[in-house]
Amino acid sequence: MAGQTNVAHVDLRTVEEVKKVLTYAKIQPSEFKPFVQCINFSESLENENLKLLEIDASIMDSLVEGQQVVIRGDKADGAVLCTEEKTYELKEAETSNSLLILPDCVTDNLTSDGELTINHLQVISSLKTYYEMKPCKAKLEKLRHVLEENIYSGQECEDDEAHQGKKYTTEDLLDIVQASEKELFAGLKKLNICFINGYWRMLDFDFKSQVLSHVLQLSEEEDGWMDSGVPLDACCQILEELYLRCVIEHVLKCYTDEVDGATGKLYKLSEDKVCAFFAELTLRNAGKFNLAEFLEVWKQCVPEGMTTNLRQTEGIALVSRESKPEVIWYFSAEDLPEDLAERFSILFQAQGKWTLDEITPYLKDLETGKLDVSSMLLKYARASTQNAQKIYTSRKPVI
Repeated sequence: MAGQTNVAHVDLRTVEEVKKVLTYAKIQPSEFKPFVQCINFSESLENENLKLLEIDASIMDSLVEGQQVVIRGDKADGAVLCTEEKTYELKEAETSNSLLILPDCVTDNLTSDGELTINHLQVISSLKTYYEMKPCKAKLEKLRHVLEENIYSGQECEDDEAHQGKKYTTEDLLDIVQASEKELFAGLKKLNICFINGYWRMLDFDFKSQVLSHVLQLSEEEDGWMDSGVPLDACCQILEELYLRCVIEHVLKCYTDEVDGATGKLYKLSEDKVCAFFAELTLRNAGKFNLAEFLEVWKQCVPEGMTTNLRQTEGIALVSRESKPEVIWYFSAEDLPEDLAERFSILFQAQGKWTLDEITPYLKDLETGKLDVSSMLLKYARASTQNAQKIYTSRKPVI
């Protein structure tokens, strides 16, 4: 008889006893396969050492393909499970029925012929809870916070006391940020984080402004660079005396679009990206700025040939049309929390009334496959119509 090892010291049913039970149950031999599995409980159940996960087809495929599946989270975090591409929220669920763990249970390739045999099974665990998983957005808020511990301001500043905070490798970030590897790299790209000497570093805004100014100055001096695009190698060779090549390349790619040139890849300066940068540069420490004056100053800042447009300040600044004179001020979507309730509270503190076009840039990054901006507004905002335009205000009193 098959599989009788490692079973607790109990009286095991014989073939004759099994046949008697089947007879009492009025089950004919033609109604079952000649392979019976008898269940016995272990003398000591491992209920604390085993946990059950309910996984979907995507996670199963990842495991079958040999991909790494990791549970991430500090003590203060709710646990998440990450594949190489997705993040899932883990929550404990209860079931009214006991879930029995039977390691040697046979469920397939059973023959319909032959003599009756018995497989004695041992229940090693009996559980009433399991973990269910729900796809969720990567929790990237911590990424920005940890990278702000040691902002890069140039090689000459690396020995300063202000630049002795912890630096993070990819492995370090995967250990502490609740995101899949794919989502982590997407977050690093969105925050414009630079990879310097094996570490991910956030660039100091003033330092980045300095590098970009040199790139723009060089582009204006060199024939054809403004119109056709900047050759990466030539740009780096000229500026490498001032900055690390990886920094030059990073800043260049942040404010350009890759295009095909006659001799290879070129990087054409993006009007929208460059104009948005100079809008932020002008507003960052200015407080509320007279809108008309800002538009004139901004226009003078950008490279010749580029045209400014208030659309380029979406997610960077807010405009108050109700104040006299009209004003604009720095208000970055990147500084807002990931928690939706907290974000809406901050948004309505900053401005009591919003149009859809105004508020969308401050919510777009929280969209998922099941949650769009309209759904967020339906839950957290109240809609009304003023002067034939839909306006959104807070559902709760603004503190």
